[in-house]
Amino acid sequence: MSLNQINWAKKCRSPWLLLLTMLVALLPLQAIAAQAEATVSKNIVAVNQVFQLTVSVDTAINPNSVDFSILSPDFAYGQPSVSSSTSLINGAMSRNTTWTLALAAKKVGTATIPAFKIGSSQTTPITISVLKGSQKNNTAVSNQTNVRVTAEIDKNTLYVGESINYRVKIVIGEQLSQASLSAPSGDGLVVSQVGQDAQNNIVQNGRRYLVITRNYQLTAEKAGKIIIHGSKFSGDAVRGANGFSSGITVPVNEDARDITINIKPKPTDYKGLWLPTPDLQLQQTWQPQVSNNNDVTTKVGEPITRTITLRIKDVAQSNMPNVNLTYPETVRIYNEKPEYRTENGYSVMTLKQVIIPRQTGKVTLPSLTINWWNTTTEKQQRSEIKGLILNVIADPTANNQFSPPAAITPPAATIHSTKAITTAGIWPWTTLIFALLWLITLVLFIKKRQQPVVTTTVTAAQTTDLISILEAAINANEPIKVQTYYQQWRQQQYTTLTTQPPLLQQLDHEVQAMMAAHYSASNNSWNKQTLLALLNQAKQLTVTKQTSMTLSSLDPK
Repeated sequence: MSLNQINWAKKCRSPWLLLLTMLVALLPLQAIAAQAEATVSKNIVAVNQVFQLTVSVDTAINPNSVDFSILSPDFAYGQPSVSSSTSLINGAMSRNTTWTLALAAKKVGTATIPAFKIGSSQTTPITISVLKGSQKNNTAVSNQTNVRVTAEIDKNTLYVGESINYRVKIVIGEQLSQASLSAPSGDGLVVSQVGQDAQNNIVQNGRRYLVITRNYQLTAEKAGKIIIHGSKFSGDAVRGANGFSSGITVPVNEDARDITINIKPKPTDYKGLWLPTPDLQLQQTWQPQVSNNNDVTTKVGEPITRTITLRIKDVAQSNMPNVNLTYPETVRIYNEKPEYRTENGYSVMTLKQVIIPRQTGKVTLPSLTINWWNTTTEKQQRSEIKGLILNVIADPTANNQFSPPAAITPPAATIHSTKAITTAGIWPWTTLIFALLWLITLVLFIKKRQQPVVTTTVTAAQTTDLISILEAAINANEPIKVQTYYQQWRQQQYTTLTTQPPLLQQLDHEVQAMMAAHYSASNNSWNKQTLLALLNQAKQLTVTKQTSMTLSSLDPK
């Protein structure tokens, strides 16, 4: 037997061994087929200059198989884009997976892109030369971020308690992500943002920029020199993005310049509430309007609205003075909540008061005086609004229209007839007198039967009209009209309501609760159904009394 025959026989006796030998022989071929490679678009770059890295392997593989975090020590890099492809050439199928990402070197010198391990393969390390970059290439290459932050203030000298406007602008000439701006700061300064950011576009040297403007109000709390540490801008500039790569994010940190300001103390001879400002405006309006003589005739229960507006420049809302006015007890006062707003550098407060006279006579409404320090002239000033003198009278319409019917007085002849009875002693005269008395009694009976019915009918109609108007005002949620109509109705029905003191007290209390809910500074809720129910009780009481009057007038007694 030849050597080849012997070998063949041995192989035939071990088929599994033959198969294993073939598989082992194929493994190196597979390893050789799966080749990994890394390339760069350039290997000499400037600091922060963006270039492209490509990593590929000639097989289909999981896109997360490459760990790019090993680039972090020396490079900034963007989010990689991954592509896979399959091709069939001359009956041979091939697959490929490619990663593409943007890189930028962080420092001058020599940097190395390390080897990437992909499955059983790995790439070859790449050495990059990182240059400082020439001055003329800075705009295209490196450290210029195309983001500028500037800040300015209205003035550098102010008083304790005075405010200034700090305006910061961010000029942006490239794509940013995760951008933020911090407020300025300083020892002894209270800082608050004013309004919303404003945005606009400008063109400089043919290039378009986005400009974001933000305003802060800075209020000084102590005297001396204070450094305003500028606002700080931070974000990430996205660079090198194209159709094949998402680009890299380069950190951007820009600070506005520091500004030194001088804070003056309060003058030692100043009297009153300290209020430094270059301008203070104090105004008021009356509704109904009043003439210049400040002397007005009004009626009991007729409301007057006083609106006070205080405008102060360069003063924070928290430093606005409280307006406290003391009114006489002969009027009832309802204060609305003060309204605050900011307008062209002014803090504006609007206070509305509803004044309702409670009794007749002369009433003096108080004036208001505010002392303040003019920071422009550096002198103390006083602003004042005058009060008002009210000549309060009873409502003549209510008195005439709703006065109760006059009492019936017996004719004088009745008295004289009594005298005649005592002096007459003759029967004919007696007969005549009795006849006259019978006629008078008959006339009085007819008058008593007719007159109350007519009078009650008119009063009932007037009552129904007035209470209907009052209920309509309640349902329409018009507190001033409710107050006015209620006072008229209360005056008309006072005699009837005094028979039920608890009901009258409840009505008065509920009307006051309504006014307080609408005009008081506290958040009181009010339910109109309670007042409507009390008015319904009063209507039933009025109907009962009117029915009683009508029936008593028909009594022959």
